[in-house]
Amino acid sequence: MFKMNSVFQWIISIGLILYVGYSTYKSVRGFVQYKKNSKAYLDTHKDAKQFFCGVWQCVILVIMTIGCLGMTVAAPYFVSDDSQLLLYRVAYLCIAIVFAGLVAEMWIHRTIIFSQDGFFIGTQSYRYRMIITLEKRKGIIHNIKVLFQNGDVIEVSQKIGELIRERFNAFKAQKKEKKERRKR
Repeated sequence: MFKMNSVFQWIISIGLILYVGYSTYKSVRGFVQYKKNSKAYLDTHKDAKQFFCGVWQCVILVIMTIGCLGMTVAAPYFVSDDSQLLLYRVAYLCIAIVFAGLVAEMWIHRTIIFSQDGFFIGTQSYRYRMIITLEKRKGIIHNIKVLFQNGDVIEVSQKIGELIRERFNAFKAQKKEKKERRKR
């Protein structure tokens, strides 16, 4: 017969596994969609250049994933009560899977592809001519909000936001130059 503590551990374990499974499914589905859409964008924009602005964050997340997998394997060495072993292993395994999902999410949101007339980030592309403004967000984390004419708003890291700002300003200058040439 199960003890109440054992039943409670199984309930928590199943709940953790279901939550992590759902979270991982969403991350993997988003990553697959990102790969498909980014490949299509690169195929249609031969001048496109890809930038990744999250190397250190991904390295840290991979180290955390490996550390959690190590804790899963080494759990018997630091758990004094064998009845807690299952819960520790499930918890560390779930945390490792969450970190792995965060690596995929980081890859999606820290990779940007620039072309002459726009950029691709996340799972969709945006055109420079649709940008209304770029606003710095106030607070602890200084992200940049990009506002578009169609009402879309994306929030990107400051580094990616500055890259977008540079290319947007170059696009505006090029457009202004073309307009002046037509007037002459």
